[in-house]
Amino acid sequence: MKTFFKFRYATVLATAFAVVALTGCVDKDYDLGDVDMTVGLGSNLTLPSNNSTEGICLDDVLDLGTNNFLKVSEDGMYNINVLDDESFTAHMWVDEFYIPSKTYQGSYTINLGDFQAPPRQGQRRVMKADDIISFDAPMVDLDFTYDFNTNQIKSLERLGVRNGKLTVTLSFANDLQQALSNIANMKFAFPKCVECGKAAYKGDSIQLNDNVLELHNVKPADGLTFTVDIKGVDLAGKKDDGSYMSYYQGEGFRFHGALSMHVDVYESAVDFDKVSSTKDLTVKGTAVLSRMRGDTARGIFTPTREFGKVGGVALRNIPSFLKDEETNLDLYDPQLNINIYSNVPFPNKMKGAIVAKDIKGNVLKRIDVPQFSYKANGESVISVRRRPSNSTDTTIVVVPDICDVIRNLPDSIALIDLVGTGDETQVSEIKLDTDYRGTIRLSVASGISLGESAHIVYKDEYTGWNEHVKDISFVEKDVDGVKTIEGFLKVTANIENTIPAYLTLTAYGLDMNGNPIPNDKLEVSVEKVIAASADGKTPATTDEVIYVRPKDNSVFKTLDGIAFKVHMSAKSAAGKPVSGVMLNAYNQVVKVNSLKVQKAGKVAIDLN
Repeated sequence: MKTFFKFRYATVLATAFAVVALTGCVDKDYDLGDVDMTVGLGSNLTLPSNNSTEGICLDDVLDLGTNNFLKVSEDGMYNINVLDDESFTAHMWVDEFYIPSKTYQGSYTINLGDFQAPPRQGQRRVMKADDIISFDAPMVDLDFTYDFNTNQIKSLERLGVRNGKLTVTLSFANDLQQALSNIANMKFAFPKCVECGKAAYKGDSIQLNDNVLELHNVKPADGLTFTVDIKGVDLAGKKDDGSYMSYYQGEGFRFHGALSMHVDVYESAVDFDKVSSTKDLTVKGTAVLSRMRGDTARGIFTPTREFGKVGGVALRNIPSFLKDEETNLDLYDPQLNINIYSNVPFPNKMKGAIVAKDIKGNVLKRIDVPQFSYKANGESVISVRRRPSNSTDTTIVVVPDICDVIRNLPDSIALIDLVGTGDETQVSEIKLDTDYRGTIRLSVASGISLGESAHIVYKDEYTGWNEHVKDISFVEKDVDGVKTIEGFLKVTANIENTIPAYLTLTAYGLDMNGNPIPNDKLEVSVEKVIAASADGKTPATTDEVIYVRPKDNSVFKTLDGIAFKVHMSAKSAAGKPVSGVMLNAYNQVVKVNSLKVQKAGKVAIDLN
């Protein structure tokens, strides 16, 4: 006697359709025992036409696991967001230097009467009605050259010095001491390009007025010594007294200027009898410029520093759906951000390379990063991106191949061969020989929106069906000794997809031990690629057809489920590429409508 069995029809449906739903959308607990069906030889089995499922969102199937880099934001958007565990500190400075000491000497004659010989060039005598004799004379030429070669300083506008002093000593000839008892006023004018501090004279600290030191009641018999502090030098150009200091990279410093003197003498302080008989009215002067240390500077600075590996962003615990060897994480606009906080007072330029490494540290991919700049004294974000972007607070560096660094999910990403140098176009103020620091930290950030070559593979399986399908048997036909199965299951459904990706499905059977069932025993095929939503919001519809074809009736005795792959991609031969649309965990779904399962062919029914 032949009988027909009842089985959980939804189990067969899930077996055939699991790949369509991407997420297990089919209700596997739906029991066809509650559906009125009539079965006959050669007839079809059809579900009610209004059978459908609730929409299943991406979050239900893309298991993020415990990874440290892929996150879902509050609005549901998938984002890669991972920060380097530790920051890297880079050091940069401009070396100090010393300007050697210099000694200058001069000798000149003070003329104390009309009967004296004509004045030397550069001196003049003026007789005034108030009985004062005045003289102006250059005292000593302070010119010097200092050869100094460095690539750290391109140009200078000002140089501040430490321990800079100019000590001036005057000695008066004996004859002059006897002829002149007192000098009412002496004024010493220093080159205007020199920034002078106070002068020290006989224990007093005297403020200079417009670089002029004024002394009163100087007695030639006592001689004269004073020291002036040198604070710095203005290198911005020649001053109105003709003095200047210049700096030329690769050459050094050139200084031009003189110390000049003005003298006021009351005639009452002059013994003209001694003047008429004396032969030596000279003053000898010595100026000693001490060894000066460069301390601060304003100019353009170009120190260069080279660094090895900088940071390393680790991608830990990669989710299973990204581990497939077919995965190609071609992101639409990935970003590798170089976060820099710097107290370096001058802007810098840098270049280097980004590398992807495997777990053993081997370089999988290297991409050179063109030169970029970061600002002085502050925080800068350098975003290396695949595509241009307008930003007011971020420096965008476009590297079209940047996606290749993350495409196959390396173990780590690092910045290497980093070379930094001062920006040769910007003027800054610095302190020499100061260890300035910049902290560099890498991060990878990207919304998950697919590029045209993207390919993400999701795997899943459904098992536990054997007790419901083990008794299925179709009529077998034997033609010339070749047996064929006269039947198969056909699953049809209308699929609504709001995921901005095409879904290509493949599947195979699993036996009760979880092993694949060879294709020559059971073939599961999917007819169409599920169309992609163009904007991630508007559903695209596809009338899908899936076939489950037994090649041997005995396969149902071991069949326990289906394993499947869902291939998500941005392009398909069936439609226009969809790229640049963010994936959303909660709002993008696959919904199955009008689900039907039909038996095609002849069911073998045992009437015994």
